[in-house]
Amino acid sequence: MTRPDNQPVDVSAVLALLEDAPDLGEIIRQYSAEFEERKASYEFVCVLDGLGEERTQRIRDLVPQGAPVRFAHFNQPFGEERALAVGYRTARGRIVVSLPSYLQLDPGDIHHVLDALDGGFDLVAGWRVPRVDPLLNRIQSWLYNRAMSALTGVRLHDLNCGLTGMRRAVVNEVLVEGNVSRFLPVLAHRQGFKVGEVRVRHLREKGRQGFFGLGVYVRRVLDVVALMFITRFTRKPLRFFGMAGGLCALLGVLICLWLGLDYFFQWSPLGDPRNRASLVIGMSLLVLGVQIFALGLVGEIIIFTSAHAVKDYTVESESGPGRDDKAPAGVARAADPPPGSRAGAAAGAGTRPLSREPAEGGGPR
Repeated sequence: MTRPDNQPVDVSAVLALLEDAPDLGEIIRQYSAEFEERKASYEFVCVLDGLGEERTQRIRDLVPQGAPVRFAHFNQPFGEERALAVGYRTARGRIVVSLPSYLQLDPGDIHHVLDALDGGFDLVAGWRVPRVDPLLNRIQSWLYNRAMSALTGVRLHDLNCGLTGMRRAVVNEVLVEGNVSRFLPVLAHRQGFKVGEVRVRHLREKGRQGFFGLGVYVRRVLDVVALMFITRFTRKPLRFFGMAGGLCALLGVLICLWLGLDYFFQWSPLGDPRNRASLVIGMSLLVLGVQIFALGLVGEIIIFTSAHAVKDYTVESESGPGRDDKAPAGVARAADPPPGSRAGAAAGAGTRPLSREPAEGGGPR
C-alpha cells in the first residue's frame, strides 16, 4: 500500500548505501510483501553515500517498477551513521525502521519488530540469533556489546545489528546528528523511551573477517568513551571536569607540599627544591587542575542558561486503570526507564497498530 509523496505513511524503511547494492531489488520486493501483509502503507528511503553518477544509476536500475522508493544523495562519502541520520529525518513514516543494505536478516522477522512497537515499545533493536559470522568476529562483538552494556546500563546484545525500529517521536526528540546512529537505543533509553530487543534470524554476513585494522579498534574505544560521556555527563559537566581538575590540582598540591617540606627539613640530597623540574611539574598540574575545573563551571553555566531549550526527558500521557505495561511475548526489555522519566510518549492517541490480517486458510504468520 503506497501513498503520494506528500502524505505520511505507516512505515518508512531506511537504507544507507555505501557501495553497490546488488540485493536492493530483492530487499525491496521481500520487505514490500511483508508490509503489504500487514495492510500498511510504506516507503523506502535510500541514502547514497557519495557513490557518483554511474553507481547511482546502477542502483536506480535495481528498483522494481512502481516501488515507493525515494533517494537522498551525498556528494561525497560521510559514512553509514550520517547517512542513516539523514534517512531518519527524511522519512515520512510514523514508524521508522533501518534495514541492512544486503539480505543479512530474514525479512519475515520485520513483523517481530513491528509487533513489539505496537505492543508499547518506542524503540526495538534486532538481535542476530544464531550468529553465522566467524567465531573471532562473534567474540569481538560480544566484548564490545558487554562493555557498552556495563557502561550505559542498557542491556542490549547486538548494537551493530542493521535492523532497528522506532516511533517517529524517537526520531524527533533524540539527537541523531553526527556519528551516533549506532547508539540510538542507548540515547533513547537515556531520554526516557521504552527500549527493547527482539531476536532475528541471521542469514549471512558481509565484511571483513578476523582481526580488524588498528584504526577500527581505536575508533571503538573512542566510541565507548564518547558514549560514556554523553550518557553520564552531558547535563552535569562539572561532575567530570570537576573530578578530573580536582585530581590534577590535588596531585600538584601534594608535589608542591613535598618540595616545601623538603626545603625546610633538607630530606633530599638533590639540592634546592626551587631548582628542580618537579616544582615546575607540580605548579603546572595545579594550574591545569584549576583550568579544567573552570571548564566544568563554564559548562554548567551554559547548560543552566540553555536548559529551557534542551529537553532530555519524555513525558508519557497518563492512561486509565487497567493499563498493561508488560512486554509483548518474545521481546526483551533493555532496561527500566531512568528515574524521573516516563517512557513512551509516542504510544498515545493518534496511532493504530499495524496488525497483520490472517492468511487465507490459516492463522497469522
